[in-house]
Amino acid sequence: MRVIVAYILFSVITILFRVYYLGDEYSIVQWILRILNYSAIPYAWYIEMWIGLALLTPFLNYLYKAIPSINEKLLLIASLFIMTSLPDLCNRYGLYIFPAYFASACYPLLFFFIGTFIREYQPRINIWLGCSVIVSMCLITPIANVILFRGSGDIVEIGGGPGGVFYTWIAVALFLMLYKTDISMKPLRKFFTHCSSVSLEMYLCCFVFDQIYYPWFRSHLFYSQSQFLVVFFVVVPLVFFSSYAIASLYNWCVGMVKKLLVRR
Repeated sequence: MRVIVAYILFSVITILFRVYYLGDEYSIVQWILRILNYSAIPYAWYIEMWIGLALLTPFLNYLYKAIPSINEKLLLIASLFIMTSLPDLCNRYGLYIFPAYFASACYPLLFFFIGTFIREYQPRINIWLGCSVIVSMCLITPIANVILFRGSGDIVEIGGGPGGVFYTWIAVALFLMLYKTDISMKPLRKFFTHCSSVSLEMYLCCFVFDQIYYPWFRSHLFYSQSQFLVVFFVVVPLVFFSSYAIASLYNWCVGMVKKLLVRR
């Protein structure tokens, strides 16, 4: 219910923003339908996915616990990885080489079972190995474009989507490097803990700040691609901390409402 309530409230806020700031024109019925089909907030596909995954989670846990050995659990993860990554890698530019029917459905399941496996066996990787994996995966697309497609004028995205071969390795490597990090500084630990508790609300409201900051910087400061890194390190923190402030305010308001309800 916490997720659904947050989604509905931030959908209403986003609709008001889109009407009065962006000038989007839809009827009330159309806006309600957009809330129901998860398009009022353009990033809300995650909520639609999460609802189904939340309903399946108890049964997915039963399935995982029934697998007797570590090798068979790894085989399950490998099977999901192949079903997710190979279609993303192979089915491009008019080619359809690998069955892709389950690709979009297996993508959340892949990360669910990877997370379950990590929770059970607590694997770690060396930080240098993790960084090497991440840097190598990130360099594949630019190197391939420089060597293979130089002079064509087009940029070919070798890496694919977030559920593809390379980004899956990047996500897992980054998580394995950081998930057991002990933050000794109490203020920093408290900040990260609080960010974690309001991360959903930050995600739901960041579209508003994306639409405020990026166009302004693009029209006032962005003159060439070489400036991208400068703009990136300014805009991203602005979006992050603005979203964090609104999410924290929302979380405080929810806490106050709960206290009033308990007193009654």
